[in-house]
Amino acid sequence: MKPRGNLRMPKRTVIITHTIVDLAPLEYRYALDAAMSVLGCETAPAILCHVPELEYEVCQRLNGSSEWKSATAGLWIEPLGSTWISELERIAHGLICNAQLVILASRPMANLLSERKSWTAEPLGTHPGGLPKLYRALSRSGFILEKSYGIHSILAISLNLMSRAAARCGRPDLGDRLQFAARLRYCTLGPLATLSTLALLFVRKISR
Repeated sequence: MKPRGNLRMPKRTVIITHTIVDLAPLEYRYALDAAMSVLGCETAPAILCHVPELEYEVCQRLNGSSEWKSATAGLWIEPLGSTWISELERIAHGLICNAQLVILASRPMANLLSERKSWTAEPLGTHPGGLPKLYRALSRSGFILEKSYGIHSILAISLNLMSRAAARCGRPDLGDRLQFAARLRYCTLGPLATLSTLALLFVRKISR
């Protein structure tokens, strides 16, 4: 049917979608969502990302910049074992005083993720003692650690495994309850955070 008078047919909208296998692991997407709660209101926060597989996820959430000089906030994704010292120096000199810095760093348990097998980056946090080194260096560089979260905690992983076992044993009702309990403990603080898959750190620049 032809349009009448001045009516115009709507233009086609092209929607770009990604299949579930192309998406980043759930842990990293959740961590980026949490980072958005702090950085989303900032104007073009500085971003340093060493994982090409996460760049799409970052761009979907933040309109950032690669310029750290005089930045009011920043996001540092996956500090690498070979370059983190020089990059921390650059970040510390660039961020203004009282600026918020959010850091996403894989922990040793992240090596168990099948989605990460093709990633070429060598994260600092996957090596024993890697993140404690980062904590000490942050303190020396004029930062204070405000919060340290563990994403996908060991307790959540254990409860999920128990949920699957209950379902296989003919107890889907118990499996559902265990799965719900796992969701409540997906993100954690305190000692158990060190046994999680991913670290989400909120630090603040307090001095030059």
